[in-house]
Amino acid sequence: MAIHKGEFDVEILRDLIAEGYEGQELLEKFISMREKVPAAFDKMMQDLIDQSKGESYTMQEVFGDEYA
Repeated sequence: MAIHKGEFDVEILRDLIAEGYEGQELLEKFISMREKVPAAFDKMMQDLIDQSKGESYTMQEVFGDEYA
């Protein structure tokens, strides 16, 4: 599974604004955080794969009741 550039921009900006960043500092922090997203996503996916080895789950267990 791949992520698309900009896919998490809104979430990153919301978090940074909530943390009080603004102006040039907001821009610099946003660029830094945005560059880290692909590696963080890859690590998260690998951790999930490692944790689930040998186990199986239903769609409902993975995605909740709306996918039952």
